[in-house]
Amino acid sequence: MYKDLAGHSGDALTLQTWHLPESVQFQVADWFAGRIKAGKTDGSRSVILPGPAKDVLGIKIKGAGYKGGEVRLGTPHRAGPRAPVFDYEGRMMEDVAAGHDNAPSGGASFQQAATEYHMSQLLTRLGYACVPCLGYGRITQAGLTSWFSVFSWTDDWQADLIFPQVSVEAWIIQNHAIGALLIELAIVHDLIGYASYVGLPDGGMLIKDLHPFRMADTINMSQISWVMQVYFGLHIRTNVLKSNALRYRDRGLPPDIHLALCKSFCPEVTQADHDVVRLNIVAPYMISPPAEFAPQRLLDTLHENAITRALLTLCPDRFSRY
Repeated sequence: MYKDLAGHSGDALTLQTWHLPESVQFQVADWFAGRIKAGKTDGSRSVILPGPAKDVLGIKIKGAGYKGGEVRLGTPHRAGPRAPVFDYEGRMMEDVAAGHDNAPSGGASFQQAATEYHMSQLLTRLGYACVPCLGYGRITQAGLTSWFSVFSWTDDWQADLIFPQVSVEAWIIQNHAIGALLIELAIVHDLIGYASYVGLPDGGMLIKDLHPFRMADTINMSQISWVMQVYFGLHIRTNVLKSNALRYRDRGLPPDIHLALCKSFCPEVTQADHDVVRLNIVAPYMISPPAEFAPQRLLDTLHENAITRALLTLCPDRFSRY
């Protein structure tokens, strides 16, 4: 679909979409033209709208605008975290397009929107239950562009499966499942990233938030960079757990709940192991490129820790060893 719209401010606005059903295309066009209001917001850049047809009960637009308003074209999102890529020897580089800082406030980048769609399609074909991504598109106004993705959505889905919305026990089980999922996708399907879940009324879960994923290949990635890329995804997810453990410690949330992800592949992991990873691997090698870098020193550090040592063992043999 290619369509010229009247924007919220009256300026010319161009909308293009890919893969969306026709009824959804018009619903999306009405949203960006300001002809309909959001049913509810989800985070700072998503809106949930009634579905336009019987076969689409509801839709969610990610990259729909800032907190239910307009996309702030020309204003960077600046949310972080950085999206690192690790070269063959394990040195950190930044993938700006995968991170939020390349997107306008309330919007998304081309890479984020397209990756959401293609990952959703791929995982569904592989037999995984995902929030269906119907397609993606872009808006252009005054020479500036923002991208968005569109999902099927229903009101009885629970978007925030985190404590205290769910019990401590349920949150531990969920994050153990996320850890196992991320490891399975990396080992079996060469897909490395991180994701979360949506809860269904019957207790089931759908995978969501797939835009951080990338495909691993043996030409551009070694065992070292495979481990670094996989652990970075686990690090992002453990940060969520760790911050909630601090926030709700007075309500009985275990201080070591963040270990749930790693226990799926490293049952003997301890708090000390995690602290050492943050100190010796995350801080010097993942936050920004190190001033001085030696692959053997990094490899030695990975071998010294139970978590990353387990990942070195799990890395498929097809990835070259240093």
